[in-house]
Amino acid sequence: MSVIVVASMKGGVGKTSVTANLAVAMAAELGAGRVSTIDLDPQNALRLHLGIEALEGQSICKQALRRRSWQSAMVDSPFGVACIPYGLVSESEREAFEDLLVEEPDWLERQLAQTGLGDDDLVLIDMPPGPSVYLNQGFACADLILIVLLADAASYSTIVAMETWIDQIAVQRPGVESVYLLNQTDESVRLNRDIGEVLQQRLGKRLLPVGIHRDEAVCEALAFLQPVLFYDPRCQATHDFQRLAAYLIGQADR
Repeated sequence: MSVIVVASMKGGVGKTSVTANLAVAMAAELGAGRVSTIDLDPQNALRLHLGIEALEGQSICKQALRRRSWQSAMVDSPFGVACIPYGLVSESEREAFEDLLVEEPDWLERQLAQTGLGDDDLVLIDMPPGPSVYLNQGFACADLILIVLLADAASYSTIVAMETWIDQIAVQRPGVESVYLLNQTDESVRLNRDIGEVLQQRLGKRLLPVGIHRDEAVCEALAFLQPVLFYDPRCQATHDFQRLAAYLIGQADR
């Protein structure tokens, strides 16, 4: 099993849409039943991109508090990807879950080991933005950390904080790879182009050669509770996610 943690230092960069659409693109490449997603963001939005309605029992938070298996919380989406939603929970439940994660820093790693997923299966985990107890859990078991950025000044300013965070984790897990993905790029905007060049100079090979262009079809797809690859198979974003999935799968196979 390979684990990709999708993270960002700030909100509004499209992290959750990247998680969902990349998972669907990878499932199309690898085959149905090979890709699972986990939502560790209390916003509980990942399920929406995968066409999953909110149901009481489908909550990683509640299952953890009840000390129950994930199996009953995992939902098969119509798009070849399984999902464990964060779930609709109360503030007290969220706080109790976060306390549990503090007390058991290897909780996520242990749970993943008990899922029964095979060596060739892939798990993408959507994290809330910024440093958090959730991100600590993800870093502890990640094979790859995928950091989502926009080509804007606000995202650029977060890199120092993210690099500091990663350096701290690297002391404990030096083999974990981290890469950056530019999302919602628009080459017709000069600022986008300029910051993209600066990011390339700063990050080098850690900035993925495949980015995701700004495409209204991504937002439209969410309105219909679909990944963009199903909503508009021929749009630019679909092409980008397919290229990104093929690239990451190819890198993992090396």
